[in-house]
Order: sequence, then structure tokens, then C-alpha cells
Amino acid sequence: MNATTPRRGYPLAATLLTLVMVPILLGLSYWQFEIRLPWKAALIAQLEAARGLPPVTAQDYFHAMLGEADLQYRRADVDCRPGRVKPYDTKGGTSAAGGADGGTGGFLILVDCNDPARHRSPDLVVVAGWTQRPDKIGKIDVDARFTGTLIEHPYGKEPGRPQFMLIPTTAVAPLAPSRIPTPGDLPDNHLSYALQWLAFAVTLAAVYLVYLRQWRRGG
Repeated sequence: MNATTPRRGYPLAATLLTLVMVPILLGLSYWQFEIRLPWKAALIAQLEAARGLPPVTAQDYFHAMLGEADLQYRRADVDCRPGRVKPYDTKGGTSAAGGADGGTGGFLILVDCNDPARHRSPDLVVVAGWTQRPDKIGKIDVDARFTGTLIEHPYGKEPGRPQFMLIPTTAVAPLAPSRIPTPGDLPDNHLSYALQWLAFAVTLAAVYLVYLRQWRRGG
């Protein structure tokens, strides 16, 4: 029985793949840990500080619409007196009941505070309240001054949608108050992402070393 002659050198394809992928995976880990993690922490701190600023003014809205100011999580007061209107839209959300950590899942009922006949694309909508049965909500009477937290771009970059959404501390009957979001709601998974990329790099290197050992034995 002939003994297998041990190989020398390195398997070309596996070696090149490992040499390329390990630095990439380590770079992604570094990017998450050294760049994204501090950025998210700074963003959350900035948004927390914004909650303590004075209520938004008309000039603040103007600068925000020009892209010169950020009103995310700022306090705002809005006179909303369109009368008896149909909801502008519904969005998933939770009730205020249950404390700061959340309440019951359901839907937010959004209203346009302007006359719908003259403003088909409002710049701002207000959450009139929360419900579990949006199908039961027809027209509602809205005639109030709301105070709450402002959310920018509630529809992302979808064209023709409002740039601002106010989530107030009160609600219009028969709706219930909705939960006020906080900067702490923002996902902050960058540390776990960094560890995952690092684990992938270590695993790939370990697999390569095992393969290299078998390859040199002629396996």
C-alpha cells in the first residue's frame, strides 16, 4: 500500500479566497464598531437633547423644509381645526396605555389639519389617536390644539406625502392616546453586527487552516 505523498505550498483558490475575504470581514467589523456604533450613539444623544429644546416655530418649519434644520423628536404645538373629516391615513402604532415601554398594538389615525379641498398634499399631519379597529372609524370631529412630538419624513421619501407628523399626548374621541416615540426606540445593533463580522472572519480563517492541513496530507 503506497503512502500518500504530503503536498507542499498552498491551495490557490482557497488561499486567494481567504486572503480576500478575511480582510473584508475584519474591515466590516471595524466599520461597525469604530464608525457606526459611535455615530448611532451620537445621533441618539442629539435626538434626546432635541426633546428639551423650545417648541418648534414657523421659522423652524421653514428651515426644515429647505433642508437647513432637523426637527426630529422636537416638541411642537399644532392648531388642528378642520372640523368633521375623514382620516388622512392609518399607520401601525401602539397605545399610550402601558407606560413608556409601549402599550397595545393597533393603528394610528392620521388627520390633515387643513381643509382637504384646498390641500391635497399636506406638509403636516397629526395623529388624532389610536385604535384597534380602524375600519370602524369614519369621519371624526377634530377641533383642538395638540402638543406632542414631531416626526420628520414619516413616509420616508415617498413623493406627495407629508414631511412632518405630530404625535400628541392627547386624542380625539372616540380614539385613545398613542404612545409617544423616543430616541431610544431607534435600533442600535452595531455592536452585535461588529461581533458577527468578526466571528465570520475567525470562522473562515479556522476553516481554511483545517482545509490546508487536510490538503497538505493529500486529503
